[in-house]
Amino acid sequence: MKYPAHLQMSRLPTPIVPARRFFNKYSDYNFWIKRDDLSGLELSGNKVRKLEFLLQEALDRGAGRIITCGGVQSNHCRTAVFMAAQLGLKISLVLRGNAEEAPTGNYFLNRLAGADIRFVNEEEYKNAETIMEHIAEQASEPCYTIPEGGSNETGVWGYVKCYEEILAQSRQSGQNYDTVVTATGSGGTHAGLLLGRLLSGGGPQVLSVNVCDDAPFFENKIKDIFSSFTNKYKYKLNLKPKDIRIVDGFTGAGYGKIGREEQNLIRDFAREEGLLIDPVYGAKALRGLIHLAEEKQLPGKDILFIHTGGVFGLFPHADMLLEGDRGIF
Repeated sequence: MKYPAHLQMSRLPTPIVPARRFFNKYSDYNFWIKRDDLSGLELSGNKVRKLEFLLQEALDRGAGRIITCGGVQSNHCRTAVFMAAQLGLKISLVLRGNAEEAPTGNYFLNRLAGADIRFVNEEEYKNAETIMEHIAEQASEPCYTIPEGGSNETGVWGYVKCYEEILAQSRQSGQNYDTVVTATGSGGTHAGLLLGRLLSGGGPQVLSVNVCDDAPFFENKIKDIFSSFTNKYKYKLNLKPKDIRIVDGFTGAGYGKIGREEQNLIRDFAREEGLLIDPVYGAKALRGLIHLAEEKQLPGKDILFIHTGGVFGLFPHADMLLEGDRGIF
């Protein structure tokens, strides 16, 4: 497949490993984990794949400053900050949160790397695109603005490429997968995987668990990205409503907020699987995946779960995650 010009700053391909003890009780299925948390250290997680295409476009357009947005613990923003630093670009962030918050996790790393940060409240964040436009107008450098999560027709190339990577790993190992499962918080990862499937002429089904909003919201978001992608890159693809599969009902208390179920999943995953899963995306995606496994509603038998990273997002929740822990003696 021919891709647009893009950076190569991540450690790819990320490995696919068989699940260990965590999924043992769901004996109707075989589980594997695609370790996109191993795409780098500062750049760890799924966001780097999208940003490799977006920041190449920024450089091609002569940008000297990147502007993007997200929650205070946004993995996307942290990845963009460190990629910008490596490329010698300035960066401005519009973060949904409170400037008085103690700098920890991704927010600490953004501060450490010198990002210019503007905090807004929940209501103001609804107009994040307008706020970013104002920042661009006031900047002294040419600016390139990236939407939340890097989820647009350019960024999705990162997960078109990931889908082809999965197919290549499947051919090499001889292990086929029936369904690829991921979290969705801005729609780009799901849209890219789905486009990868259509552009490849078939392969594992794509299913996501929304971590905020609801399924109809993301169905529309994916359709919009799909339409913009086909218009920009002149592809003729037939997207059917049944192609978009989203598992709703596991957003919990809302985006970036975790409750008892997520807390238990994060601890169990660390202790039974030996892996760290983040509270914003991974834990909620796991909740949806486990529900489908318990109800025996997963499509097929061989399931590939994409670990989208986000380990730094664990630290702001340290007290809650260790609540009741008896590990010190």
